[in-house]
Amino acid sequence: MINNIDNNYAAVLFDLGMSKNKLQTYYEWASELVTVLESDQNFSNLLANTSIEKITRKQIISEIFAPELDETFIYFLWTLVDFNRARDLINIVKLFLKLCQQHYGIHYVQVSSAYHLSPAEILAIENALKVGMGLAKVKINNLVDKSLIGGIKLKTNAVSIDATIRSKLNKMRESSFKLAQQGE
Repeated sequence: MINNIDNNYAAVLFDLGMSKNKLQTYYEWASELVTVLESDQNFSNLLANTSIEKITRKQIISEIFAPELDETFIYFLWTLVDFNRARDLINIVKLFLKLCQQHYGIHYVQVSSAYHLSPAEILAIENALKVGMGLAKVKINNLVDKSLIGGIKLKTNAVSIDATIRSKLNKMRESSFKLAQQGE
């Protein structure tokens, strides 16, 4: 669950990145951190486990991340442990990433398709969105959903477009059903 406290922590990390002129670096580190946390639930649980002493959890953070991350980013992670917010780490980092994306004018679009899109198809969709919606920077996240049969489904924060075969078949089925009811 995302709450105002998570937003505040994300804003603090954003402000730290801006003040140290390291926002892009923090953005890259945070992206990698999300990947690690989402791929290893045991690690997330370990950091959030309040039965493990705070100093031990902070040492784990240092041992794993210190070679890569700067002192300020490490201290930020330690602060989450100190205030028992490590359980919300993934939410906080994702909120931080959204703040960065807004700052950089990046629009993320989830594109669902029945198969993995090729780089050329992704580029074509990015260009169409830039022209059609007036977006400066577009990043595509391609999700495979075999149930779509074919076509694509686009979802942004503001717009959802369903151009899948499954959607068209459902519309045809609904139209046929309505026609059948009118004929009775």
